[in-house]
Amino acid sequence: MPDSPEPPAYFPEDEPLLSARLDSFLQSLAVSLQQNPTLASGITALLLAGGYGRGEGGIFRKDEFSPAELYNDLEFYLITHPDTSFSPLQDWCREQAHRGDHELGIEVEFKILRSTQLQSGQPSMFYYDLLAAHRLVWGESSFLSSLPQSLRDPARIPAAEATRLLFNRGSGLFYSRVALEENSTLVENGFVERNHAKARLALADSVLALNGQYHFSCRERELRLTRPLTHLPPDWSTLVDWHRQGVVFKLHPRHAHPPREVLMQHQEEISAVWRRTFLWLESVRLGCSLANTAGYVGHPGRLFPETFWWKNPALTLRDQLKRKSHLPVFFDYPRAPLQRALLLLLDPQHGFQEAAPLLALPADSSLARIHDRYRFWWGHYN
Repeated sequence: MPDSPEPPAYFPEDEPLLSARLDSFLQSLAVSLQQNPTLASGITALLLAGGYGRGEGGIFRKDEFSPAELYNDLEFYLITHPDTSFSPLQDWCREQAHRGDHELGIEVEFKILRSTQLQSGQPSMFYYDLLAAHRLVWGESSFLSSLPQSLRDPARIPAAEATRLLFNRGSGLFYSRVALEENSTLVENGFVERNHAKARLALADSVLALNGQYHFSCRERELRLTRPLTHLPPDWSTLVDWHRQGVVFKLHPRHAHPPREVLMQHQEEISAVWRRTFLWLESVRLGCSLANTAGYVGHPGRLFPETFWWKNPALTLRDQLKRKSHLPVFFDYPRAPLQRALLLLLDPQHGFQEAAPLLALPADSSLARIHDRYRFWWGHYN
């Protein structure tokens, strides 16, 4: 199968000024590599991924009279030859990311992948999104077309990836809860609204993924929600409606800045639907009944039975040696206690301190400390 063609634009609509800014930055990256052949010799390809790489980047306006602005992060992936040293590439990535932050006014991220990671990779939502739709900034597309076709097949995305999607968006809901509880500046700058919109979108997306119907385009996913699906969760009509709202926000993000009390009502409503959807999905994936938070937290089996049990203790040992701490898990994958903790952190019928032992914290830990510890481990196992 040949490479998917580059999207004709970064956005669903014609935005020549914003497109010119992105074109200029991408061209400057290519020029920088051309001027540094030693550095470039270790690079197989530089890809722009994310919404702008797929032609579905967000166009932000403060109001109907304001000029269009960029909104989403700019996500680049630097694919290297197997034996390339990371150190000089990391320096280059940091320099270009810093420059991009200032020139574009949005966060610019570079991540490095060895070509062997893709060549031996197993199907995942990340690999599918990256290979199905991207913009080639540097390198040859022939390498990408030679990669395993299984990475481009959405029907091969395992059910655990749907769980991971909900886990990450549920983590965003937890961070929003902390912001609302502390009444931090994140409440005013759109952080909570953005996480609520991402969660609304992800709920139905996870159902599509579980049914083998995921697609890189949010607009195509919206169409697929009208087709018959084998597995349907509770609140399905709500999920479909929220997905439409999520697509609108993704493509044309707006911050309504509702009062904190309204945001807290939204937080409670979305968290309740998230819990029901998550428990339903995990019941289907694990083949057992997980009716409530207590049942999931106390589930005696492994949450990741597909992982090699003998590798998980090695991860725990690595965390202890490298990070001077580890999560209270041994034979299961380390994300398992994080997922159990997240159910507790988003369920008002359980005190947040019940989650502390799952994060290797004292039971009387504050919400702020739980937040910091959760975020630390989420950064390693999201």
